[in-house]
Amino acid sequence: MSGRKKSYAQKTAGLAAMWLPAPLQKLATTKLGALVFVVVVPLLLLTGVITINWTNGIPSVSFNQQRAAVVGKQVEAEAIKAAQLIRDRNHSRSMR
Repeated sequence: MSGRKKSYAQKTAGLAAMWLPAPLQKLATTKLGALVFVVVVPLLLLTGVITINWTNGIPSVSFNQQRAAVVGKQVEAEAIKAAQLIRDRNHSRSMR
């Protein structure tokens, strides 16, 4: 063991990953893995990109490519708007 304390996000990700194979469990408890598990995965679930279906007590995870494309385009549009706002704000400050 490395002696480093794990963050709450890492501990939470480790608990959430208990049903995954050992290599993925280990990845989930790293700082980057915890970020993905605690932030990105719930966002993908909420947007419908990833769905979890339970059959006879066994979970199966599905990835919806069409939904991912739609969400990706929406995120891209929002990023372009945000970049334009920042550019406009910086331009107006430089004009003063």
